Amino acid sequence: MSQIVIGTAGHIDHGKTALVKALTGTDTDRLAEEKSRGMTIDLGFAYLDKNITIIDVPGHERFIRNMVAGVSTIHIALLVIAVDDGIMPQTREHLHILRLLGVKHGIIALTKTDLTEDTDWIDLIELEIRDLISDTFLKEAPIIRTSVETGEGIEVLKSEITTQSKVIQTNLDRGFFHLAVDRVFSKTGFGSVVTGTVLSGKTKTGQELEIIPGNKKVKIRGMQTHNTETSVVKMGDRAAINLAGTELENLYRGTVIAEPNWVNSTEKLIARVTMIADTKWKLKNRQRVHLHIGTAEVIAKVMMMEKVLEAGQNGNVLFLLEKPAAVIMDSQFIIRSFSPMETIGGCIVLDPNPISNKSALKKWMKMISKSQGERLKQFVEYLWKSPKSAGNWARDFHISEKQIKSLIKDESIFNEKGFLFTPKMRDESIDLLRSILQNFHEENPYAKSLSQVRAKEISGFSVNWLSFLLVKISDELIYSEGGYALKSHAIVLSDFDKKLAVTLEKAIRDANFGLLTADQIPLENPKKTIEILHILKDRGKIMTLAHGLWIHVEVLDKLKNELSRYFSSKPEMKVADFKNITNTSRKTAIPLLEYCDKRGLTERDGDVRLKGESLA
Repeated sequence: MSQIVIGTAGHIDHGKTALVKALTGTDTDRLAEEKSRGMTIDLGFAYLDKNITIIDVPGHERFIRNMVAGVSTIHIALLVIAVDDGIMPQTREHLHILRLLGVKHGIIALTKTDLTEDTDWIDLIELEIRDLISDTFLKEAPIIRTSVETGEGIEVLKSEITTQSKVIQTNLDRGFFHLAVDRVFSKTGFGSVVTGTVLSGKTKTGQELEIIPGNKKVKIRGMQTHNTETSVVKMGDRAAINLAGTELENLYRGTVIAEPNWVNSTEKLIARVTMIADTKWKLKNRQRVHLHIGTAEVIAKVMMMEKVLEAGQNGNVLFLLEKPAAVIMDSQFIIRSFSPMETIGGCIVLDPNPISNKSALKKWMKMISKSQGERLKQFVEYLWKSPKSAGNWARDFHISEKQIKSLIKDESIFNEKGFLFTPKMRDESIDLLRSILQNFHEENPYAKSLSQVRAKEISGFSVNWLSFLLVKISDELIYSEGGYALKSHAIVLSDFDKKLAVTLEKAIRDANFGLLTADQIPLENPKKTIEILHILKDRGKIMTLAHGLWIHVEVLDKLKNELSRYFSSKPEMKVADFKNITNTSRKTAIPLLEYCDKRGLTERDGDVRLKGESLA
């Protein structure tokens, strides 16, 4: 059985702490201030059995932030209502919070039944409760009458908790360890200790974790769950973790302890906001609000597409946080008004790290979907020039790679060659690539190919995505000189350039063994000269040797004949002999000899050349 967390909820002085003590034998009012004031001001924890933890949360409105911190990790709500008061303001607010945070299971405990013998009154209270919960997740929940003084209903309540705990489906494991810290303290001889509910994954003693915000690396020194030492904690466990490598000042309620490189802090996020149906508050642009995210409380400024969100309405909202917070994709949180503080709505995270460009951000806020699968498709298509792998998207969405692959099945998203992409983004990318090549050919009619580096610069594609696209249209392309050209592109010289080609070819042929560089040919347009030279090379008229020296192929044939005549009567040749044959300087002779060595016309042996195999 998975670990189950029960969370109390209800108005102040309705007997939550006393009820937990009756169920577990543990007094959760651990603080001296709580004892003196007679009310819970912080979270308390007790264990019904080895599989069930009860979190006792405060009921006073001034301590709602602590209540939210407790509720954010529970599986079953225990809504406590006293028969002498009935439904009170914090009863309603706590119920709102439970709904907004997505709690799906619950039990209602009607406490202090010993204070009245009027069963009609108790029946009336139950009717009021049924009306209150009629459209909530508690509409089918049992209402159990209890008294900690007489023991009435305590065993029945225990039994109901145990029954629900056995059949409840816990949240889907996201595939990585993370824990929202709800308490921090220092223990002599051990150092920093944090407590919280493991929200996903598992970890073990000795493992490296990360504190967010701050991204500080820490190591697990030891752990407890249910007051028992353990080497492993998993999703659902209430855990106390002793951390090495950090000071207490780096830890506080609201921090997240997670596997490295899975969770980042943010100072802005986009969320889908649903306003409470009966709230008197309106959500307006640039309004300051309190956000309760996991166990953290942060103040944020509201940036909206709509002019205002009123009771019962919903919409996408950008929140600018006044301090960094760890935020998980698709996690739920609540909004409270700035002053006076009242719960006004609930949210689900749609984008924990939105783009900064203002115009693009407005468009993105308007379109981003609440549906996880549809939103993944939107993210994938938004990054159409730099697609990411399923593993990378898993980290962005804070779910496992297996869950990402499950989502793409229903969203027409392909997973190929390490990329997630849609047919739309593939086709748009290919169209852009074709257009880039076509424009290149039009602007550079004599260039043989566009380099992959330059294609990347023009397109904005990632290297891997560009390579993928080039393979997709390989039947349309020619690869040449480290670049690509469309097969449909043909180099056709203008009449003027045809004359230029004749002039260049003649100059290089007339140079004989003298070899020319491009800048030694006296023409007005150096760029055009280079282009024509390469066209002549492609047509097999000329060749380029080392140091940018050009030679005509007819001259190379002549050279081969000269070498054959020389070696017919002599076994070896010195550089001076080669200079005499070709009537060249040493500056020209050396590149020619190196060419001959490479082509097998000659074979170097120390300071002399022997007859090469190609002359045999």
